[in-house]
Amino acid sequence: NEWLKLIEEKNLPRSPSFSLVGTLGEPVVIRAWNIAGLPSDSFSIENGIILSNSRRW
Repeated sequence: NEWLKLIEEKNLPRSPSFSLVGTLGEPVVIRAWNIAGLPSDSFSIENGIILSNSRRW
């Protein structure tokens, strides 16, 4: 994707197995979201993590 291409072009250090869910996600919170009705797909969970870590939403 474009994000990874940009990181590689700038020679920024990165982990090959980076995961937003693994870095910022809290399993208990994610499970609570699933119980409350949030789909368990990665797109929905990543959006939930972004929103929960944002000042305004």
